[in-house]
Amino acid sequence: MNSDYIPRLRSELLRAGATKQTRRRAARVARGLRPVAVAAAVTVLAVAGVLALSDGRGDETPVGSGDTLRLTYRTEPSGTATTEQAARVMRARLAAAGITDARVSAAATGLSITVPATARADVAALGPTGRLSIYDWERSLLGPRDAGGSAVSRAEAESRAAGRPGARVLRAPGAAPDGWFALGGDPALTNADVDRAYAATDPQTQEPVVAIEFTASGRTAFEALTRDLARRGEEQAAGGPGGLEAAQHLAIVLDDRIVSVPFIDFRQAPNGIDGAAGTQISGGLTPESARRVAALLSAGPLDARLVLESEDSVAG
Repeated sequence: MNSDYIPRLRSELLRAGATKQTRRRAARVARGLRPVAVAAAVTVLAVAGVLALSDGRGDETPVGSGDTLRLTYRTEPSGTATTEQAARVMRARLAAAGITDARVSAAATGLSITVPATARADVAALGPTGRLSIYDWERSLLGPRDAGGSAVSRAEAESRAAGRPGARVLRAPGAAPDGWFALGGDPALTNADVDRAYAATDPQTQEPVVAIEFTASGRTAFEALTRDLARRGEEQAAGGPGGLEAAQHLAIVLDDRIVSVPFIDFRQAPNGIDGAAGTQISGGLTPESARRVAALLSAGPLDARLVLESEDSVAG
């Protein structure tokens, strides 16, 4: 990723819109986070690639020749309360993913998960912490903000975050090596604001998506965030070059990865977006990965990191 990542993608989408092509083509251009019921109100910067959700092993073929696997994880930090919470979350995630014959047991320092060998890839995808955050991009970005901010090296992002309580160093899609940002302050929404997440199909593009419905407080927070972004963009357009070049962004983050950075079209949604419509994650998803992402988000985040220690074939 080069330093003009966000400005370049914004220009590409604005140029695509200016050609007045059909809605079908416009739908193919849009990727990332979009409201389910009011998709036209948000124009989205493209998400480069599928969400990387794994424990480092990816979808490898399981070891051994048995039809059942036992995976043993260490929790960091360890402790009875931590591992019990991890066990509860993993049971809920596996159930949401449709793995009904999984067994999860907790010990003082970790947990074991027994699943059919065919579910190995699901366990890998469901193992990350699953911390969801949605930020006001412009107000949270640390460092120079001209042209929407530029991606930097990890060392530079860490330098910008140093000494700022709550600051986070995050990878952008395709980050290597200069694809990092630092965000500060509290996110506008988190996992606590998600009432439900489920795999679905976008009615316009027919692509797999993850639909997210908010809690009552989440709906209020989302409306407030998008209203602030819309009004700020309109104000900047009036005092500057005008048009959507002044539009303001929100950033959706999963763990340490920026999933997308959409901007609010203040011309179509001058007062923001109704949170009751929910949002959706799209772009580069397959039906299988959409199911896994939805399951990951549906049970809330883990309090600990899961570190795979062993993997064995066992009798079914």
